[in-house]
Amino acid sequence: MAINPVEEEERENVLNFPVMLLTGHESEVYSLDFSQDGRYLASSGKDRQILLFEAFGECRNFGVLAGHKNAVLEIHWAQTSNYLYSCSADSTASVWDVVYNRRLRKLKGHSGIVNTCAPARNYSGGLLVTGSDDGTVKVWDSRQKGYSNSISHDFQILAVTTDPDFNYIYSGSLDNVIRVYDVRNESNIVFELGCLDSITSLDLNSDSTLLLSNSMDERLNIWDVQPFSSKLSHEDGLSNGTSSTTGKGADRLRMTLTGPTHNNEKNLIKSHWGRNSIICSGSSDQFVYVFDTVDQKLLYQLPGHLGTVNDVQLHPSYPIVASCSNDRTIYLGEL
Repeated sequence: MAINPVEEEERENVLNFPVMLLTGHESEVYSLDFSQDGRYLASSGKDRQILLFEAFGECRNFGVLAGHKNAVLEIHWAQTSNYLYSCSADSTASVWDVVYNRRLRKLKGHSGIVNTCAPARNYSGGLLVTGSDDGTVKVWDSRQKGYSNSISHDFQILAVTTDPDFNYIYSGSLDNVIRVYDVRNESNIVFELGCLDSITSLDLNSDSTLLLSNSMDERLNIWDVQPFSSKLSHEDGLSNGTSSTTGKGADRLRMTLTGPTHNNEKNLIKSHWGRNSIICSGSSDQFVYVFDTVDQKLLYQLPGHLGTVNDVQLHPSYPIVASCSNDRTIYLGEL
């Protein structure tokens, strides 16, 4: 059995309607992700379930992945549409077979809530990085039984990401610091980037030269993370005359965007790169934000949700945005 590819003629209209409302979750929806080929959308939430939708036509719900014992906080597709990664408040992460709707591996090793996960999609055999309230970042290689590496911190890990080839690990924690580790050099810290509040998400652009961070100081920072970054800075970490950093890595700050908000719910609101220079973000004010980083302009501020928007993703091929919220719904809309 295999997931059949979508023929081009089926994708001419992409969605049946300009805005599609997807339901099925019984509680807050925390995370979503498009498959790499753009055919499918997965979502997860407090109800412990992962829902699978077609990202075209009527957006049919074609599967449910169940097995976590607590909220599923973040999900990511693997390089192919047959596999999915997840992490949960039940202190585990998982690898799922989407074709057969079953869990392939349960990744046990954390002693606290696993807030975040990120795959290295070009890594042979599959590799996942996770971050937890236990203060560790762990690396899971599909060819090994347990975790292959563990990096300890003094504070809870709220966000992680890595480049597709797994050269560096980026972690954001409760102490407002983003740490960059060189995997090839015994996971030594290459440099640190300082925000003004806890980091809630991290995402690399397509060539892994720019890192987008969202933090509870209500700033979206874009950092130059090339190993030998130029010293040209965004006015040494200033945004509208006010500091956007604690000073750590200020010479790497290229841009700060504002608009998306956080509130006392303290949700781990996520922001992501789309194609080229476009980024998107969730927000506690119930709006979806889409920015162009070249002009540093807000392109869209989209209403519709009735609760905090926890995650937003841009389709890899089409001008479509997906968002999920505390209101238990997912919107899929054409821009």
